[in-house]
Amino acid sequence: MTVIQKRKLLVRIAEIEGDIEELKRVRMELASSGYSSASLSSTGGAKSYTRMDISKVTEAISQLQSELVQCRSLLAGGIGLGAKQIYHYYY
Repeated sequence: MTVIQKRKLLVRIAEIEGDIEELKRVRMELASSGYSSASLSSTGGAKSYTRMDISKVTEAISQLQSELVQCRSLLAGGIGLGAKQIYHYYY
């Protein structure tokens, strides 16, 4: 992995971590406040959630956490969970 690829991966990791924290805040706000909706503006665009969407917020957090695991695995020199490892056999 090149230095540029590592930098891009680190930037994406930081974005994901920020989005996860913001979604957790939104989920808590929806669950505990008298408001019926909350908005989230992130690198992926703006989204609005209602109290009925708490499960969608939780699902989005879960998906981001999975992507975070994959990114960290790639950064550590492993293969991402969605990536395929190619074996080269020499005879």
